[in-house]
Amino acid sequence: MTTLAIRRPRTVLIAWALLFLVGALLALRLDGVLSGGGFTNPRAEALLAQETVEETFDEAPNQLVVVLDADVPLTPSDVERAIDLATDAGAETITTAFDQPGLVSEDGRTMAIIAGFTEGSTAVQNIVPRLQAALDDAGIPGEAFVTGQPALDYQLNDHSKADALRAEIIVFPVLIVVLLFVFGSIMATFLPLLVAGSALMISLGFGTLATGVTEISNLYSNIVSMIGLAVAVDYSLFIIKRFREELAAGRSTPEAITVTMATAGHSVLFSGIAVALALSALFVPQVMALTSIALGGVVVSLVALGVTMFVLPAGLALLGTRIDAGRIPFGRRRRPAGTGQHVVRSRIRRPGLVGAAGVAALALAAIPVLGLSLQSPVASATVLPADDPARQGLELLERNVGQEGLFPVDVIVTFPEGTQPVDALEATATASAWIADLSGADTVLDAASLAPLGGSAAIALEAGETPPPLQRLWHADDAGITVRLLATTAEGPDSVSAHALVSDIRTGLVDRLPDGADVAVTGATAQGLDFDETIIQSIPLIAAIVLTLTFLMLAFAWRSVILPALALVFNLLVVGASLGVLTLLQGWMSDDPLNSVTPVLLFAVMFGLSMDYMVIIMSRMRELYRAGMPFEQSVLQGAARTRTMINSAALIMIAVFLSFTTAQISIVREIGIGLAIAVALDAVVIRMLVMPSILRALGPRSFGRRTEPSAPSTAADTGIPAPVPALT
Repeated sequence: MTTLAIRRPRTVLIAWALLFLVGALLALRLDGVLSGGGFTNPRAEALLAQETVEETFDEAPNQLVVVLDADVPLTPSDVERAIDLATDAGAETITTAFDQPGLVSEDGRTMAIIAGFTEGSTAVQNIVPRLQAALDDAGIPGEAFVTGQPALDYQLNDHSKADALRAEIIVFPVLIVVLLFVFGSIMATFLPLLVAGSALMISLGFGTLATGVTEISNLYSNIVSMIGLAVAVDYSLFIIKRFREELAAGRSTPEAITVTMATAGHSVLFSGIAVALALSALFVPQVMALTSIALGGVVVSLVALGVTMFVLPAGLALLGTRIDAGRIPFGRRRRPAGTGQHVVRSRIRRPGLVGAAGVAALALAAIPVLGLSLQSPVASATVLPADDPARQGLELLERNVGQEGLFPVDVIVTFPEGTQPVDALEATATASAWIADLSGADTVLDAASLAPLGGSAAIALEAGETPPPLQRLWHADDAGITVRLLATTAEGPDSVSAHALVSDIRTGLVDRLPDGADVAVTGATAQGLDFDETIIQSIPLIAAIVLTLTFLMLAFAWRSVILPALALVFNLLVVGASLGVLTLLQGWMSDDPLNSVTPVLLFAVMFGLSMDYMVIIMSRMRELYRAGMPFEQSVLQGAARTRTMINSAALIMIAVFLSFTTAQISIVREIGIGLAIAVALDAVVIRMLVMPSILRALGPRSFGRRTEPSAPSTAADTGIPAPVPALT
């Protein structure tokens, strides 16, 4: 492909322009096909039990909650207007305070109306803005808010799009300033931005196509922006800088491109593959949120790699020495050829001690991870900004009515065929009393409390009839009797005690029921717990995949065992230290635990991205060593020659990640902060201090046996003439 880029650059650029245009057209449709949510495991007990609830008790699969709040008690006509609007929006079932008295505040000024929909989750999410607008225009006294899980998911999706756009608006001016300083020319600055922009657009367009095959979360667009901007600009920086060095060494444009792609291009290739491999491990849990992140990260990494490896050389072939067009007075000046022949000396006299100290410092920074608490907030709106209508509605209910009734712990007990109604009622009463006594439980609603033995309702149940008030709690057919127990939580559905309550019910209730009875627990709390456990249980396999694939790839690239082993150790130290610092920051800023997605995402993303620096620096060191330079000088010279480039690349990545700390979605902020910390530690502590010190302490055996140079080096690097490969 390098040869094609050199010989037919216009053909390559035209093909790229067409691909960019198609990607842009498809990207315009992406927002309308992405889904909110994704923080559930469809194979776990809670989701399977939810299907039982929907089928057995004829409950609508998706429910929106209209919250009315006024300065005076709400009238029946106010409620009727809201009901009519929900019905017009497609609601199949309506539940109000007339059906459940617990849905209204004591003063009658705050009320919840539960609207059930039979459509899929994405379709119901798209109803939210229309229903909210209709309520705003309805003239109902006070305020009206649409909340509930589909509304929370819709708002999460909407804010995610705004977060990605805001981050891009913030970071592009920063990138321009950094690149102008690094390159000192407008043309060289423009190319990485063009590469990054096209990589983002093509990747977003691919996302639109992918939604035709599978459901994709709104986090796809966030990760495409976050990872795409970082890697595309960095890869372009590495290629352009090396190309300019080769031009300065006296090579022609075709020769400079060939040498660049054989050296820096080779390093970028393995860097991009490392990022894609690390992110691909996030497919393991098979949950939509992580699958979407994995897909977005892998796609944008490979697209950025493809544009950098195939399109950028074509642009360089057309520009040639005009890469320096638009010189500015304050940028860094390119050193003339030959200035890199001086001997670099290190001020570090005891490299082994310095390296060990750096390793110890990072290990100490990782200690807070031992007290890490993880939880995904699937039953709360704390991930949304304070002025979001879905969050405002939910918080109004929590303050004035109590939202636990909207997110109960839903216990499904199935009695075997032949169980008599009276026996099922007695067992239900026993189960209800046991659950109510558990820590974390508040109240329990069940059929036994509404149909006491000997009463008319119990008599109806014994006769095979189910009174309307019991139809959502009792179902009997030839296969047996199924009952629901709805337990509200003492400290909220996303509290630690609520999660413990679900676990206690799952492990202990079946022993207090007749033989053959089966217990399943669902509801938002149970779904969140299952999601957290799915992620935590997947961590060992994700780590094993990332470590194994990274090691094998680097061993193949470097023909060494020591260097890949060092790379894994360094990366684990960085991930551990950054997660430790993030844990401390989270404890200072909030009482909420870290999102369960954050650590595993930080591990996979950072493990891939940190390979950029490892591969670039180590490849330059090995290149010099294999060209004949003494080992210690090759280490010092390689570090010195890449320092400015690595620091600039790290600054770019940090700027990209910090731009996402302005996000209104808490998980996006967590990821942005964590990755910014990790990149800073990686570039400053590992690559510029610990790695050179450890390599010097290990000696030449870390690079393996010296052979003939596998790729040409620049005269500016070594002063040793290097053969130019044939342009084939």
